[in-house]
Amino acid sequence: MRRLLPIVEGHGEIPAVPILIRNILAAHGIHDVLALPARRHGEYPSIAKKFDNVFLAAIKENAPILWVMDFDSKDHDCPVKEAQKLLARADSLRPGWPIRIAFLVKEYETLFLIDEAATRKAFPDIPAKTSFPQEPEKVRGAKEWISKARPSPGSAYKETVHQAKITAHLDLTLLRTRSADFAHLERAVLELVQAEIPA
Repeated sequence: MRRLLPIVEGHGEIPAVPILIRNILAAHGIHDVLALPARRHGEYPSIAKKFDNVFLAAIKENAPILWVMDFDSKDHDCPVKEAQKLLARADSLRPGWPIRIAFLVKEYETLFLIDEAATRKAFPDIPAKTSFPQEPEKVRGAKEWISKARPSPGSAYKETVHQAKITAHLDLTLLRTRSADFAHLERAVLELVQAEIPA
């Protein structure tokens, strides 16, 4: 069976990203790929410093690598350029290794602001009169936005509790049309599952 190794930023992505990968593959009729348990290695500024060591450890799984990170950095304004830098470093360490970097602007939970129906399904207490952002990718603090939208005391969004739950209900067709970042992530998954591991 083909395999795919996700590397993620936060604790909530550990269960959520493999669910997203499986749903993407299922949507394309691909059922013979195993999404390995996700490895958490933190946010981009930290990864930029320790990338080489993390990458060399990850390739020991002998699987293509999908690296998913938030991109809300004031020090870097172009996720494409930053991804290219990491990919160049990977290629210098292990030429030809199948790896893709999927940055999500500004954070993973931005997908939840895009897909209002999935978020409301998980949180039916969000008032019907609440308007979701028209430009979700410009919202800094999607987690906080969701928490504030819930009126009940003590009902804050918690990534380790809610992220995988909402991810399971995401409308991939909607995300594909409204989020260039998601469309890129989806293409990355589909490319990686067809990739060959270099000898």
